[in-house]
Amino acid sequence: MNFKIVLPLLLFTINFAPGQSTTLKKPGLLDKSLKKDSVIAEFSELYHLTNTIHPGQFMFCSKNEFDTTYSSLKNSIKTDLSLVEYYKLTATLMAKIKDGHTAVDRGRIIDLLNDRLIFPFSIYEIKGSYYLDKSSQENKEYTGLRILKINGKEIHAVVNDIKQYIHVEGRNETGLNARFSNFPFYYFIYDQTEKFEIEYVDRNQRKLKRIFQGMPFKMYTGIISKKMEPLTTEFKTNDLAVLKFRSFENGYNEADRKIAEKQLDHFFIRLDSLKTKNLIIDLRDNSGGSADIANYLFSYLCSTPYYYFDYMGAKYKSVKDWKHYAQYPDNIEEINLNETKLKDGLNCYTETNSTDWWFKLQQNKPNFYKGKISVLINGSCFSTTGHLLALMREYKIGKLYGEYSQGSNYSNAGGQAFVLPYSKTLVWIPTFQYRMRTPHFISDPKGIKPDVEIQTEPDDLRIGFDRPMDFVMKQN
Repeated sequence: MNFKIVLPLLLFTINFAPGQSTTLKKPGLLDKSLKKDSVIAEFSELYHLTNTIHPGQFMFCSKNEFDTTYSSLKNSIKTDLSLVEYYKLTATLMAKIKDGHTAVDRGRIIDLLNDRLIFPFSIYEIKGSYYLDKSSQENKEYTGLRILKINGKEIHAVVNDIKQYIHVEGRNETGLNARFSNFPFYYFIYDQTEKFEIEYVDRNQRKLKRIFQGMPFKMYTGIISKKMEPLTTEFKTNDLAVLKFRSFENGYNEADRKIAEKQLDHFFIRLDSLKTKNLIIDLRDNSGGSADIANYLFSYLCSTPYYYFDYMGAKYKSVKDWKHYAQYPDNIEEINLNETKLKDGLNCYTETNSTDWWFKLQQNKPNFYKGKISVLINGSCFSTTGHLLALMREYKIGKLYGEYSQGSNYSNAGGQAFVLPYSKTLVWIPTFQYRMRTPHFISDPKGIKPDVEIQTEPDDLRIGFDRPMDFVMKQN
């Protein structure tokens, strides 16, 4: 089996590209353009497809819970639906699985939403309260203020409603702040108003209200978009260096991977030459990417040879009945049951039946780093980044600072989107589960817990203070 097609898609993103699957005439967001009977039939197809292929479907959600949710949502379809209404149905069903790689693509809605007026802030959860965060420059003075209500409704009630169609992994909570950066999108799904009365607490602890006009969604996405290099290195002093890996996506393309590997080679050669005592590895906001480049980094951190994956397992036994739903069906190959063994309820490829690198014994670098390692993590650390953190825990490498990661020692992934036949909605459903060879790893449904938890404070949002980095710098 050619795993090269499957594995390099562990990084999970929701495609924002417009017009990706718009064979229907473009309706308005709120037009009831989707016919009731066709929607019910398609929703049933989504249910059966998920049951057939999702390898981690019942890790955090029982079959009874999933079936009850499906039946309730299906029975709620009483009329024709708009794109927004149908998105809420499908997203709620997928989010019930509690898998960070399982979601409904938002591309078609965003294509139609760009010029609409939306809630003009992201929000950020700190210790059970919610705070206004990113917005336009003219709203900067409100950043870091605690929000109480939107249009008369308590913010906790609003968030609880919105959480129904937000996908996060397991019982993880820290990953929600990554999703809340897109709070204006989710609030639009929740309520399509264009004017917002916000009740908030000012810096003198007074409860105040202000009415904000909506901001064009395209303007908002421009504000929050940050172009960052996936890999940067810096020597603060000869005794303190910082390696920031914002993404492992630079391992997908061979040319980019070679550049990244060369960057790492030069960096660790210099660390070795200077005998640098302290290394900070900043993995915050790294949602994953290529296992090749994550493995290459780990080979510089580990003092012994090691193994990467334990298995790669599929729930299904054949692809013939569902492959036609795939956006790229040629990328899906048949399972060879003669080459797999049943493990944890999955048909698994392991080291005994594969020649691929991730099942072979990996060699650490001769000049592996021997100093003190501090690692910064947060709720956006996911997928391949979770794999790397699990390896670090397994081999007792470094100390973790920050907040729970969302990723862990496994991921349900495979990089496949499926096109629902009537609405042409794209749905991301994992086809394989990848589990690390970490026999001593202790699983936590909330993710990987840092050794030292460091919570962002409300005023940090306003002044842009990096509290976790400041804390770790002071320790070195």
